[in-house]
Amino acid sequence: MRRTINRAATRRRQTWLDLPASGIEEVAMAEEKELTEEAKKQRRKREKAAAKDAALGVEKFTVKVAGVFKPDLKLIMAAHGFNNQQEVYQNLLRNLFAPDSETQAKMLKCVTTPFVVSEKVSRAFQDASMAEPARDSGGEVIIPFSSRADTLLLAP
Repeated sequence: MRRTINRAATRRRQTWLDLPASGIEEVAMAEEKELTEEAKKQRRKREKAAAKDAALGVEKFTVKVAGVFKPDLKLIMAAHGFNNQQEVYQNLLRNLFAPDSETQAKMLKCVTTPFVVSEKVSRAFQDASMAEPARDSGGEVIIPFSSRADTLLLAP
């Protein structure tokens, strides 16, 4: 058994390894012999793909999206001829990078449709919601925020 020392920047760590008398080279060769031909082929294929991606500057980019967007995304992909989500994300990013900073800010702004409840609908909702507790509780209900705040509804 040999002791190998690995010195980090400021600390000293010791690791104990069970090595054969000839050293680490024999262990590496033994691991290589254990691989099947198919495993070696797959390893070469992965290494080749990694080298190609490195040459092209391709990096892995993971996007986590809520599941509610999936059906809409599939509809958009089908409507516009995309068969890969990666293409959609790349096109979105390209379209975001192309304009100037001001336009990018507008594009990134969350757009929601303004919704205003009319006074008529608000009063109908308030009347219905105040009538329900009065029917169920058997007591009185005070309407706190209304022009009719001095009115008490009594249960029958």
